[in-house]
Amino acid sequence: MSNLVQRSSLQPQTMAEAMEFANQISKSALIPREYQGKPANTLVAIQWGMELGLAPLQALQNIAVINGKPSMYGDALLAMVRADTRCRGVKEYIEGEGDKRTAVCIIKRSHGDEIEEIKRSFSVEQAKQAGLWNKPGPWKQYPERMLQHRARGNAMRDGFADVIKGIITVEEAQDYETKDVTPPKVAVQPPKLEELMQPTSEPETPPQNEAMDAEGVFHLHVPGKLPRAFQKAEDFAVAYSAIMLKVRRAEKVSPADRRSKLHELEIANEETINRLGEEFKTEMFEKRKEFNAQLSMEAKENV
Repeated sequence: MSNLVQRSSLQPQTMAEAMEFANQISKSALIPREYQGKPANTLVAIQWGMELGLAPLQALQNIAVINGKPSMYGDALLAMVRADTRCRGVKEYIEGEGDKRTAVCIIKRSHGDEIEEIKRSFSVEQAKQAGLWNKPGPWKQYPERMLQHRARGNAMRDGFADVIKGIITVEEAQDYETKDVTPPKVAVQPPKLEELMQPTSEPETPPQNEAMDAEGVFHLHVPGKLPRAFQKAEDFAVAYSAIMLKVRRAEKVSPADRRSKLHELEIANEETINRLGEEFKTEMFEKRKEFNAQLSMEAKENV
């Protein structure tokens, strides 16, 4: 019997599964901070990882977004190249002294019966020309390691572009001039809650007058609008959840205002919610707590 341990990881099979997976993963404190509370970024990183042959958690640990573009740590890219069956070896070393000190990376790749040798280098002189030498940070603390990453990155891009799919190393991406990729904020007047609640399709039942509230009918109240009536608690719960989600996603409104609007919506429907079955009632309250937590995190990120 083989002594090898077979390992597997969760692999989403559909877009819906991937979105839910990313949403749950982004809530964890065990993933890099740049992905915490950001399910969309988490989903994109996981997708990049799948295209590169990485499991979801491997992708989140090794892919970093710098200046709005994905990059990968040099050691992880090297591991991908070594894992390719066409790789026939990687050799790295430092030679020379002073400004002539040079990092060299040699990668061998098979093409049928032929072996191609890709040799790339990066010297102290080149680092000085690029304004990198003695730059505060890794270049000052680990200069030889940074020379090595540059030589390695050049060799991998030229020899195994089809494997790394255009991704550069994090170490190189961090050397580029930082650009502000945040869209400019435009001051807008937050829309009123009733404006957010405009239905995208015809309501399931015609608007009812407040006086028609009868036992067995569940009315959905939105401040400033006539209530909508539902015969089943399930239908009310679905419509109420849809409105909460619409408020949660109203990006033109600040997180604090969205939290207030969610609370306002809950107060307006408190009597009806209390008439729901315990399961639906708990679900409504838990959903608002979840949205509030997400909005609080979003508010901290925007500070």
